[in-house]
Amino acid sequence: MEREISLKKKDHKAMDAFLERVLDAYKKEEISKSSALGGLAHVMAALDIRNTGEALAWFNQDGVEFFIEGDKLLGKG
Repeated sequence: MEREISLKKKDHKAMDAFLERVLDAYKKEEISKSSALGGLAHVMAALDIRNTGEALAWFNQDGVEFFIEGDKLLGKG
């Protein structure tokens, strides 16, 4: 039987702050819509396969660096 990995209260707070940073960065045009959607989908997929460490890495990044790097790779930043 597969073990469930749950997010702790502090992880939920980090997730909320992460979502706010992403929405603010998109609103300020610091990241593209496709980067925001792709990054959020990546985090959701990580949680779906119980890769909590990957999701937490995104939640706990300073700012939205992972999204900005994605835009640079796509030639949008």
